[in-house]
Amino acid sequence: MRGFWLTSFAIGAAVVLAGGMRGGQPWTAAVFVAFFASRVARSLIKRPLTRPRHDDPVRRAHRFIAVTAAGWCVSGLFAAVASFAGEGQEWLYVAPFFLVMAALNFFVLRSTFRP
Repeated sequence: MRGFWLTSFAIGAAVVLAGGMRGGQPWTAAVFVAFFASRVARSLIKRPLTRPRHDDPVRRAHRFIAVTAAGWCVSGLFAAVASFAGEGQEWLYVAPFFLVMAALNFFVLRSTFRP
């Protein structure tokens, strides 16, 4: 069943990107795809398709936070580019929030990581 939803997400992401390109707002489409792709990756980390033999919950939690931070960071960068490309002034207000959330997640990751 999860394979169906992953495939549906991939098809939806392709449609959003194609629609953004045709509609003249490719960066806006990229923001949405990057944001929701990170959410899909988080879901796969939280509930893997197959359970690893030697599952380390701490390592998985660090991976979860890293993917969350990366998703916020990439979405924030795309939102900043969308703002400067003239795709909507609202991205000017959203981009700093996304980047602050990324910084907070990187801070949590850095402060909790113990090799």
